[in-house]
Amino acid sequence: MVDQESEALPKPVKEPTQIVKQRRLLNRWSIFILLFVSALATVLYVSNVIQVNRLLREKDGLQHSLDSLHGVNQSLHTEVHRLQSSERITRIASERLGMTPPMKAPHVLRAKKE
Repeated sequence: MVDQESEALPKPVKEPTQIVKQRRLLNRWSIFILLFVSALATVLYVSNVIQVNRLLREKDGLQHSLDSLHGVNQSLHTEVHRLQSSERITRIASERLGMTPPMKAPHVLRAKKE
């Protein structure tokens, strides 16, 4: 029974040396191409990480500048409101220019309609 099974299976055929050499060459090129592609992907990934880190540092610097400019802008708004206050203007008008506030409210004259 063992003899019948061994006769039923095909016997392995030895490949010609030319085909074996071509397969080895193909395997070498495949490995070389795989290494080259992986090295290229690694270089691109690392350069991308470096670029992203540089952009993040630049963004943080710009955010810091923006925050300081917001603070300066807020202080300038406060200064404008202080300088435009009616109490300050009235005080300066009376002290420096000798002006006095009127005793009664001004009267508005309207033009007659024709």
